[in-house]
Amino acid sequence: MKREEKNLLTRRKIIDSALQEFSERTYSEASLNTICKLGNISKGIIYHYFKDKDELYLICIKECFDSLTSFLSKEVIVDEKDIKKSLQKYFEARITFFSKNPLYLNLFCSVVSNPPQHLAKEIAEIKSDFDKLNISVLTQLLESVKLRPGITIREVVDDFRLYQDYFNTQYQKKEKNKFTLKEHEERCHRSLNILLYGIVDQKE
Repeated sequence: MKREEKNLLTRRKIIDSALQEFSERTYSEASLNTICKLGNISKGIIYHYFKDKDELYLICIKECFDSLTSFLSKEVIVDEKDIKKSLQKYFEARITFFSKNPLYLNLFCSVVSNPPQHLAKEIAEIKSDFDKLNISVLTQLLESVKLRPGITIREVVDDFRLYQDYFNTQYQKKEKNKFTLKEHEERCHRSLNILLYGIVDQKE
């Protein structure tokens, strides 16, 4: 095996172990020692490939958000003539993605609801494409309906993002609340439906 190939395999092994650890614990709770045990690797090996815990965490986040954004971009097509169908497809696509990539889900929820503050700037940059995609999808849908006077698309988008953050936080507490992935996405979907039909002009 060539050295370059071996380096790539070792690096991947570290990232896979880190993804498992960061998916099960918050950033502050996660430990490099545990990552070493999960991957059967030494801490020296980790520091050979990564500067510190922060860099490893950010790499895991980037992999999560890049993969999710790429998947949704290919799967979600906005039909401005059928808002309900478009929303249903969007949330079905999210369920499909996280079902195929379960390690990403808790990491995703943790990042959007309770990110480590000292990494806030880096995290915001990493998830910016995902945020832009969400804003684009919701904006396209809202542009196809008549809103009540005094309500702007920007306000609706901001409010829904707050709702999503709340449900993501609740999912992180799933051991107490017993939420499943499907229930989590259905709650987000339902909250958006409530938000939409509370602002859409019913005379339209």
